[in-house]
Parts: sequence; structure tokens; C-alpha cells
Amino acid sequence: MRKKLGILVLVATSGALGSLGACSSSTPTAGPDASVDAGGGSDAATGVDAALAVSCNDAIEAVYGDPGALAGDRGAILKCATDRVWTRDELEAAARKSDYPYTGKPFTSGAKVFRVTFRTERGTTPPTPGYSSSLVFMPDAPTPGAPAVVAAHGTTGPAASCAPSRYTFTSTANAFLSMVFPLVGAGYPVIAPDYAGYANYGAPGNPPSGYFASEDVGKSVLDGLRALRKLAPGAVSDKNIVVGHSQGGHAALSALALSETYGVPLSGVVAYAPVWFNQAIYGAAFLLADQFPLDTSPFLNATGLWYLYSHGELLDGQGKGGDIYVPAKRAAVKEFFDTACIGDADKIKPLGKLMTDLYTTEFIDSVKLAAAGVTDCGPTNEICKKWLARYAADRPHLTGRAATVPVLVPYGSKDETLTSDRAVCGFDRLRSDNAAYKVCLTKDASHSGVVGMRSGYVNDWIANVALGAPAPPACDQDEKALVDDAGAPVKCASPPPNN
Repeated sequence: MRKKLGILVLVATSGALGSLGACSSSTPTAGPDASVDAGGGSDAATGVDAALAVSCNDAIEAVYGDPGALAGDRGAILKCATDRVWTRDELEAAARKSDYPYTGKPFTSGAKVFRVTFRTERGTTPPTPGYSSSLVFMPDAPTPGAPAVVAAHGTTGPAASCAPSRYTFTSTANAFLSMVFPLVGAGYPVIAPDYAGYANYGAPGNPPSGYFASEDVGKSVLDGLRALRKLAPGAVSDKNIVVGHSQGGHAALSALALSETYGVPLSGVVAYAPVWFNQAIYGAAFLLADQFPLDTSPFLNATGLWYLYSHGELLDGQGKGGDIYVPAKRAAVKEFFDTACIGDADKIKPLGKLMTDLYTTEFIDSVKLAAAGVTDCGPTNEICKKWLARYAADRPHLTGRAATVPVLVPYGSKDETLTSDRAVCGFDRLRSDNAAYKVCLTKDASHSGVVGMRSGYVNDWIANVALGAPAPPACDQDEKALVDDAGAPVKCASPPPNN
């Protein structure tokens, strides 16, 4: 069992690393004003500006600061700053020159970019008011009847400097660019939230974004759609589309699970290579800590730290995220959490030799066996009960109307980040929920490469779902084509149980 669990831990935790792009070349810039290349494009976008219901005269830095009173309903615009204009040719050239290049139809639109802070709700118990910074792309040649589209980002790191809207979108190694630019180039208005917790980082009442916390990120995604409508109410139809990659695929499916009760009906969801497996892996990982030292497996250990620390801050209260860590390590753990982005995962190495050096023995012993499905929590282990409930809550079932919403899952046959036995866990879960999903298996595509290779197909799929356009041709293969070396169907890796 130990060998089997070791494979699982490696696959599952590395699968959580879907990011905006390559770790080294997607590092955020030093300040928000540099995050979108200011060169090129024109300053005028009269038609776009006329469509806005909100004045966008705030300074860009204000979007990342104190938003003031959280007035208005969910989705209310609290801050709005004007960024830059991308011409159609610039937008398309950037998408086609990416390391994960777009290969679809010619673009029909450029866009004007804004940065917006909007009102949302946090995934706390009980729910509390929150706010999220975001990028908004308004096409200068919008598709008639275009749906509202929200793009959910992959792993970046929880620190303020890791906010995706601060990233340099001219970087070629950027899967987020490959996902968003083709949507905008097809004439769809797009909002890309950072998720609540990034703006005004660390302020009272504003815990960090809950990493893989379904309710927390799901609400940011859904309120992003509300915000887009409040910003430009006449620019979109009554259709809502969610698109996400990797961690963003998890956020997209989490938003779908919440959509009915949260009052934001969805028309379709695209989840590129979604991380949709049981988050109990972050407890089971302690059983194999000696196989994954901090110096040789920094990303694995960083994502585990981000998950556990962020959930403590979000659900136990600000200042409580460090409670499960060894007292002598808490200051260093907090420093890492507050400063390290995905390209800085190596900064975890000095914190110790193994992950078990960081966490208290009480926490490790309380969760590791039950998380792996070896035993249950027992009647008195309250720590175990609390954390297993959190692991389970971060992959909610699709019920009611959510199970009827069309879901497209592009996945690459050469995905070495979210490997097939871990991806199948998500496909099995969607099937067991009777979800209206289809997997579009793309031959030889990597974890991020599938975004560029399928973004044109995704545009056509959205046009069919939201505009009534003809459906794109069926994909050549689905998850049934995932077979092992012996030709047998790939099965979900376990433990933990796929429930």
C-alpha cells in the first residue's frame, strides 16, 4: 500500500500545480502598473467606453488597496481603473506566439482592458462580505448577443504579489494568455478575477484566498459574472459561461456546484484539465513525507502548505493559519505564505528537511490515516473530523440544475502534471453525478498545451451553447481512449477513496 500511496501523493500534489504558465517565466512583475505591457495599441476606444455603466477613473493601484465601504449587492463595482488597448492584430499575435500557441480561426476583435474591484462573498462560516480584484477585457468588435464570460486562473501562490491581474501578459510561457486572448478575440467580453483575498492582502476581515476552497473561489467566479454585467450591462446577453484551467478548472466546477443556490445560472462550463480529485491527499501526504523532501519536491510541499495554511486563515480565523505548524517554524511558514509565488517554491527548502518537520505531531497523527482511507476519525478526534470535512467540501457534488449544464473538459494525452490516473478520478466523479459533461481528449497535448490547442474549439463550443451556432465537430477521442501500457482502461488512483 505504501508504494501505491507514494504514487498517488506525487501525482495528486503535482497535479495541483497548474499555473498561469511556466514557473520561471510567469513570475509577477514588481508592481501592478507594469503587469500589462503598456506598449502598442491606441488610447481611444469610444464605443467600449460608452458601453460602461461605471466611471473607470481610479488609479490602477487603488484596485489592489482598501476598497472602502462594501456597498451594493454582490458583484457591485467598488473600484475601476482604465488599463490599455490591445488591437486585434496585437491580441492575435500574442496568442499565436505563446509557448502554448492558439491554432484556431483569425481573431475578429481587439479589446480595451480595465482593472476592477468588485463585491463578493467569502467562503467562511457564516459567509462574510469580500471583494476581488480582476481584469476585464471589453471587445471593440463584440459578437452580437455575446454571453458574459469569466476566466478562472490556475495556481499562482496566495501572496498579494501573485495576483494574476499583475502578470505580464506578453510572456510567451503563459497558459492564461492562451485561454483568455482567444475568447476576447472572438468578441466575448471576459472578466478574469484574482479571487477574493488578493486585493488589500492581509487586511482585517480579508483572509487570503482559500487555495482549492470550493466555496471561496466559486463565489468569486460567480460574482465576477455579476460584476461584468454591472460594469457593462448592455454588452452581454443573459447567458453566462465559465472557463478555467487546472486550479481554475476546479474553480469553474466549484462555481457550477454553487450556481443554483447562489443565484447565478450558468449556460456552460469549460474546465481545461481540472484538478477535481479528493483534497484529502493533503493529509495522506504525511504518510510518505520521507519520499518527498522539501529540497527535491518544493512544489509538492508548497502547494500542501498553501492549502492547509489558507484554510486555517479562512475557516478558523485570521492569524489561525499557523496553528497546525510547529511553533518554532510559524514565523518562517508565514513569511513563505505571504511572499512566495509559484516561481518561488524553492524558498520552502530552508524551512526544514521534510514536510513533517513543519507541522505539529498532533495534526499529522490526527489526519494522515483517515485522509488516506486506512481508518476513520473515531468518535473523539475533532481535528480529524474538521479537516476531513474540509477536504470533502472542496469537491462538491453537482446536483439539481448544475448536473444538466453542459460541461466541456479538454484534456491532453501527454499531461504529465495532472496524469491520467488522477484525471480519471475527476471524470469518474462527474459521471457518478450524472453531469452533462464530455471529455475532449487531445493527442500529444500537455497540461498547459491543451489550452492553446483547444481554445479555438472552445470558442466554437461556446458559440453553440450560448448563441445557437452549429456545434463543433465531435472530438476524436474521449476518456475511454486513456489506457495503460497493457491496453486496459486507466483507473482512478487511490487512496484516498474517490468520494
